[in-house]
Amino acid sequence: MELTTIAYAKNNLPRLIHAAEAGDDIHITRHGRPVAVLISEERYQQLFSTGKSVFQAILQWREQYGGIDLSDEEVDSWRDRTPAREFAWD
Repeated sequence: MELTTIAYAKNNLPRLIHAAEAGDDIHITRHGRPVAVLISEERYQQLFSTGKSVFQAILQWREQYGGIDLSDEEVDSWRDRTPAREFAWD
C-alpha cells in the first residue's frame, strides 16, 4: 500500500498508474486524510464484478436461512451492551 497526496498524484500520475498495474494499491490523501484509492483494472474487476448486488446477496441469504425461527429476545441478546465511547466534535 502506497500513501500519496493529491498534489503528488497530479504530478506523478503515470508512475502511480504503473505501480497500480504492478499490484500496488495507491491511497490518495487530502490534508492527511484518505480520500481515494487507485487500483488496477484487474483488481477492480475482482472486487466489483462478482455479478451479485448486495440486494441479491440478502435475498439469497434469506432463502438459505429464512426458515430459522428466532424470538425477539434471542435477536436482542446479540446486541453489544457495552457503554458507548465518549465522543466530541472538537
